[in-house]
Amino acid sequence: MRIEELQTTATMRERDEQAAPKCALPSILTTHHKRLHPAWTERTVLLPGWYEAFERANLSLFRSFLWALRLFRESREYDAVVTGAEHCGMIFAMLQTLLRPASRRRVHVMIDFPWSAQPGRVRMALKILQMRIAAPSLDAIFAHASPEEAERFTSALKVRRGLFRFVPFHYWLQEPLPATTPGDYIFSGGNSGRDYATLLNALAGSAHRAVICTQAGGGIRQTRIPENVQITAVGQNRFDELMAGSAAVAIPLMKDDIHPAGHTVVVTAMALGKPIILAAPAEYRSYIDDGHTGLLTPAGDSAGLRAAIDRVLSDHEFAGKLSQNARCESVRYTPEKFFERVYECVDCAVAEKRTAHRASIQGGVQ
Repeated sequence: MRIEELQTTATMRERDEQAAPKCALPSILTTHHKRLHPAWTERTVLLPGWYEAFERANLSLFRSFLWALRLFRESREYDAVVTGAEHCGMIFAMLQTLLRPASRRRVHVMIDFPWSAQPGRVRMALKILQMRIAAPSLDAIFAHASPEEAERFTSALKVRRGLFRFVPFHYWLQEPLPATTPGDYIFSGGNSGRDYATLLNALAGSAHRAVICTQAGGGIRQTRIPENVQITAVGQNRFDELMAGSAAVAIPLMKDDIHPAGHTVVVTAMALGKPIILAAPAEYRSYIDDGHTGLLTPAGDSAGLRAAIDRVLSDHEFAGKLSQNARCESVRYTPEKFFERVYECVDCAVAEKRTAHRASIQGGVQ
């Protein structure tokens, strides 16, 4: 082919590409501010007024209902809605099921589902009824602990398989980042799903000092606090600083909780390059590779937890390897990686809905 023909062909291709309609990314309305992270705000729009109101709204079912109505109205201008399982998000899902035909429902993804503890029969029956109404309009719900957690929710709430899916959570570290130093104490912290009684029993009579940052019980009130343990309630910045200055991070979790907690602290400790000792159900292998990125001991086993703490604090070479491996692994848990997983889920759901809509139109024409 002559040069003139090549140039003509290239010009025609360029003109065709410019004329071809660009496929816009799905528009997303959300109730999650994600600390206004640039990688979040470039793809999502926060429900107007929600940032200032969400704390009060979450404390009132009536206010949550009013905000869900607003979310319902605003969502008409968007392809998808991303919420949590707070009252507002759950009521929005039920409104979509009840008030919108399936073809007009917006894609709805819940990116957290922190239903914890074991409710009584009446409360569980109400939750199942609530999910039965909400589920038809939900495209995905993220379970952050493990694939086993997703299966438990599916079974307990009697929803279709595949609605709950395991998506690992991300860490949050405030700027400026806290200075990471090898301190002389064990750090533990967090509120929900903790079994601090197991940790206190493991530390009793030990020479190791520990700092526990919590505003909840977790068995603390029922257990004698050893002299080498300090319990305090601090803000998020100080929480991160104490974790960054520790020798190791130990997180004791409850044995039989439908929603195991602690993943945020675990991945934050990994990002800080801290040796992690996790007393938790075996399913937490989703985050911790036992002996490589941390140590995993059975939930409720004080003796096993004490042995793991002794090993990490006495074997500095081993602790250093755990730290290095954990920091390397933490690239899987950045906020940006999590946002990418959210966008992938939303984009796929929107594409499927559009395909189904086009197929129904073509079928009607035929």
